[in-house]
Amino acid sequence: MHSKQLYFFVIAVQKGSIAAAARALDIAQPAVSQQIASLEREMKAKLLDRTYSGVSLTSAGEVFYKYAEKLLSEIDNIKAALEAFQAEQHKVIKIGMLPSIGNVLSLPLLTEISKHHLGLKVEISTGPSHTINNWLESKQVDIALTYQQAVQPKLMRVMPLIQEELHLVFSASSMCSQYIKLRDRNTIKFWEISELPLLSPGKNDALGQLIADYEKATGVSLQHDLVYSGQLMTGLRQVMQGEGVMILPTSAIFHLKESGLVSTLKIIQPEMHRRVLAVTNKHVNVNLDHERIMNLIRKIIAQENARNHWCGSLEFAASTFTTPSA
Repeated sequence: MHSKQLYFFVIAVQKGSIAAAARALDIAQPAVSQQIASLEREMKAKLLDRTYSGVSLTSAGEVFYKYAEKLLSEIDNIKAALEAFQAEQHKVIKIGMLPSIGNVLSLPLLTEISKHHLGLKVEISTGPSHTINNWLESKQVDIALTYQQAVQPKLMRVMPLIQEELHLVFSASSMCSQYIKLRDRNTIKFWEISELPLLSPGKNDALGQLIADYEKATGVSLQHDLVYSGQLMTGLRQVMQGEGVMILPTSAIFHLKESGLVSTLKIIQPEMHRRVLAVTNKHVNVNLDHERIMNLIRKIIAQENARNHWCGSLEFAASTFTTPSA
């Protein structure tokens, strides 16, 4: 006995004839008859009375029909459960993030998933804020990690993550004598940055917009004369060589600071902050996998914040992590 026999039998009963069942199944009538006849031989019981007007259940058939319906229902439940399992195993959640965020988040996230969440698969891409917006709008990514300045309210569903601090980053090399006086300090006033050569992105970038906003609010004009490729790692190489300074969150440079390649000062008067957000496309439904990934992202941000790798104020409760069940 197999599921095809059960299915053909149940359809024949429901439709009232072999011919009607064949039409419903879109197969030849003899094929239906052969499967039901084979089933009756295996069960060693006549299940259907056949007449010119159609079929009806025998006494044995009435008993068998009840079990056949239950068996087919259970088979459907098993298929649905396995399909959900397969979808979970192979569904790739695509995440877009800025390089500074990727520097602190990507490796811990991938490590956490590979060790404890094998059912989740992620694919991470990094790029400037305007590119990430394009990816989200075209549905090339499912989740984007970006900044308040890059938010498009009509497109995006927003979840706050951290209000990160921005620091001045400069070379720690003893060969760069122009920064020696800065190394004994912990903070720097915003206006003082105007005396330093700044590597900064253009105003199309979220960070560039933020710097411009602070210049406007304070009336302080910073030096933007240095050639900057817009690539974070290229800019940091220039900084390490003493060619200029950058304004960045600690997420972008904690590894370089720990290695003694750069130094940092917290910017004050005013302090510089920017809000990091997780955003999804309003026109795409958020499923359980998205929620699980978001929960892991919040968990890792809290861990990196506690390690001073990502300085700032969390905008969620760090003590309430629960990974939703699959």
